[in-house]
Amino acid sequence: MISTISSGPTVAGMSNRSMKQYVRVAQFPQVFGIEVNRHQEVPKVHWEPITFCEEEEEGVLYPYGDPMIIRAEIADYDVGRVLIDTGSSVSVIFAEAFREMGINDNQVNRQLTPLLSFSGDLVQPIGSVKLPITFGTAPRKTTTYDQFLIVDCPTAYNVIVGRTTLTRVKAHLSPHMLLMKFPTPNGTGAIRGNQLSARTCYATALKATSFKLPDEIMSVQGLPNGTGPVDDPRDESPTPYTQSAEEMETVTLSDEQPDRQVRIGTRLTADLRTQFINFLRHHSEVFAWSYEDMPSIAPGVISHKLSISPRL
Repeated sequence: MISTISSGPTVAGMSNRSMKQYVRVAQFPQVFGIEVNRHQEVPKVHWEPITFCEEEEEGVLYPYGDPMIIRAEIADYDVGRVLIDTGSSVSVIFAEAFREMGINDNQVNRQLTPLLSFSGDLVQPIGSVKLPITFGTAPRKTTTYDQFLIVDCPTAYNVIVGRTTLTRVKAHLSPHMLLMKFPTPNGTGAIRGNQLSARTCYATALKATSFKLPDEIMSVQGLPNGTGPVDDPRDESPTPYTQSAEEMETVTLSDEQPDRQVRIGTRLTADLRTQFINFLRHHSEVFAWSYEDMPSIAPGVISHKLSISPRL
């Protein structure tokens, strides 16, 4: 799953020169702003103020950490599981959804650079395609065209709408209300994020992720005095640990020192059990029964170097 996406075809361009120019415009807007406006004849669109009010919280399940998942019309298809992602510099349509649309491959541009995720992973898109996307419902809806990168990788989403598309429709987002508003010729349009869809996508993404939560959590115990037996910290830990595959029995290895005990399985035959216990008793001094039995460790096994000045 691509979380935060950069690179790809954006207003910054693809060359090093165009990207440096893009940065300089932000550094010196008074100088470069005049030149930009002079060469880009973008018509001025007047729109009414967009506001959010407390009453619009109604219907949202609080508290939550859900992403904004909406439905949108893309190339005359009603598409669900559309993620609004202000962390993505480009818009993405995933390969499975793209194939379902049946769009002609002749419209696909195959010459693209890889995408860079927040973890530094590179993902090579299949290509890009220019598609119309419509937000809202009549009469308050807005449509824009944008380049969608086609990416083939496991995901819970059909489409990711990035900053470029959101900027073109002048989208105003309220994550608190899961609400997106935008100007239209007929007034302010609005679209609400679907929390059920968001949580379904989240569950799907977790199932597809190939990681496993650790079974144990390390905890800090009291300092030992060096004389008592080595305790198992899991005995008092609320974290469950792996259980034995069979019933266990406790065996004392020394009559003089009854605290020296081990546990063995109960499925051993009588002869094997006797041999095993005799073996353990014969080699009982090999075990570390207390901290005093571990005075040092050979440097050839493990060593630790303190990175401090020897003069301190």
